[in-house]
Amino acid sequence: MSVLLFHFAVPGFAGGFAGVDVFFVISGLLMTDIIVSGLHQQRFQLGVFYLARAKRIFPALIVLVAVLLTAAWFVLPTPDYQELGSQSGYALGFISNIDFARADNYFDSAAHEKWLLHTWSLAAEWQFYMAFPLLLMLVYKLARGNLGWIFVTLVTLFISSFAYSVWLTPRSPNDAFYLLPARAWEMAAGGIVYMLAHLKRKPQVPTWLYAAGWLAIIATFVFVSNETQWPGPWAFFAVAGTMLVLLADRQSNMLIRHPVAQWLGLRSYSIYLWHWPLAVLLFFIQQQGTLSWVLLMMVLSLVLGHLSYQWVENPTRKGLTALNMKPATAILLASLVFTFIPSTIIKKSHFGGRVDPAIDLIASEVKNSNPLRSKCLARNSSGAPVGCTYGAEQHENPQLSIIVLGDSHAGSVVRAVERALPRSDQYVLDWTMSGCSIIAGIQSTTDFNYACDDFVAETMLRSKTLPSHVPLLIVNRYAQYIIGLEQEEAQAPKYYITEPHKDRNEAFFAEMTTGLINTACAYAEDRPVYMLRPIPEMPANVPQVMSRSLLFGGTLERVALPRVVYESRQARIIAAQDEAAAQCGIEIVEVAETFCDQEYCWGDKAGRPIYYDDDHLSEYGADFLAAEFKRITTRAAAPEVE
Repeated sequence: MSVLLFHFAVPGFAGGFAGVDVFFVISGLLMTDIIVSGLHQQRFQLGVFYLARAKRIFPALIVLVAVLLTAAWFVLPTPDYQELGSQSGYALGFISNIDFARADNYFDSAAHEKWLLHTWSLAAEWQFYMAFPLLLMLVYKLARGNLGWIFVTLVTLFISSFAYSVWLTPRSPNDAFYLLPARAWEMAAGGIVYMLAHLKRKPQVPTWLYAAGWLAIIATFVFVSNETQWPGPWAFFAVAGTMLVLLADRQSNMLIRHPVAQWLGLRSYSIYLWHWPLAVLLFFIQQQGTLSWVLLMMVLSLVLGHLSYQWVENPTRKGLTALNMKPATAILLASLVFTFIPSTIIKKSHFGGRVDPAIDLIASEVKNSNPLRSKCLARNSSGAPVGCTYGAEQHENPQLSIIVLGDSHAGSVVRAVERALPRSDQYVLDWTMSGCSIIAGIQSTTDFNYACDDFVAETMLRSKTLPSHVPLLIVNRYAQYIIGLEQEEAQAPKYYITEPHKDRNEAFFAEMTTGLINTACAYAEDRPVYMLRPIPEMPANVPQVMSRSLLFGGTLERVALPRVVYESRQARIIAAQDEAAAQCGIEIVEVAETFCDQEYCWGDKAGRPIYYDDDHLSEYGADFLAAEFKRITTRAAAPEVE
């Protein structure tokens, strides 16, 4: 319920996502009970264990996926429907946590577009179910039935996984959040509770410590937030609190015995399954801030959870239990496969004609990005550019015409630069890195593996080896690193050069903008340097807002940013670029007259989005800068001859 309240943004539950951590502890206790008691009584069967877990998890998940795929046929534009098919396949394969770890952060706004994001925890849980009994069986056999060694194993797993989680969280937040190795300690914690509870002299938990356990859990829900690095060390409080509550074993507590708690507990799995797609639906129809809609979806979560429990969970569990192991297993696997196959087909197929073609055309702009983006855009932990080239594929003597340097904003325009090349024997060199501000010496306070400084240093070295007449075009979302995202502007800056800053004061801005200027001028020592003015950052995902406005309202809603807001947010960046132009001859490439009128910067041209999200130009949008790009590449078509 804490997870549900968090996802529906109920005040007081900013850390409600920690409910998953609490659940992992409970799951670890239950699984250790089943496995250890079975081993000790010489009756544990691995196949029976797996089947029991499958009977518990598979049916309700399969029904959820089938319902979503069926309902989405009638309403989702093609890109959204294909994405749902992809997520469904990963969910049914119980590897969705691995898929999501490679994508957006769990707390990013883009997460609210993922209908099956919540299945990451089912995937991690199932992976634990697969590996945990094998580990305990091996230890039990090697220890010749000595349960003390199982306890030692659980403590070792707890310590090592917790240490790994603390180490990994600031270095790779997504991997730490989603993947089992950084979560296994929470499940091991439940196993430790089981072993302690079955000692001859069971530890007694006094009332004050029991209350402290509850307090630790509730305090985590209240005081932790999505700004907290998670799980890391902070998850320890929720886990330790859960361990104390479980070890105390106070079954008479009315928080547990109350009929409402019992009702919710029995249906918790199905409620969890259904609540998140309803939360996504709120964002899909842009009603996430409307109280009546939020309350409706919360009630629907309980209703659908109840129906799933009554009509799916209970009947399938009872029906499958009445069968022998082989037919029960065959039915479960067949159901999984029969749902997985259409998921795969949907992922790769268009299925045109389901919705208005105009809606599909607008929605499809979310995929109109550089097809080589994932290959050519270096990760911000790599320290070196991939060095992709575009153009002159068929020429024996290709000529380097221009270098494009920057972050993902540069990656979104590099193909437009290629299309603006004046001759077919010319090519573009791609030096782009995701999340990297082109400022020498830049560091991150939140990412220990941040290698942007190495990237800048490496490109400076490579620049000195290339012909000096070849121009360099810098395209960067500088405001993200200097001004901060909208929700970060009042927080301590994540980036710095010499030492971290507590707030965005004038000393911070001076250091960062001076770094921007000096870095651009350093490149200008070797070649002509151009800087693209900041691309306007839209307040919402342009293709999604436009397509959904047509889908649900029948009227096209355009996305716009007041020009005064654009100029105000980018003022320090623009001033720094102008100073670089004055100091070392950097040439500025303007964008405002292309994308803005006197009042607004627009997210579309003639009803077609020019962004594939809220801040990256699509291939279509980037081509509106073709005249500027052609001007640069034409001037640099050949070196001057003395």
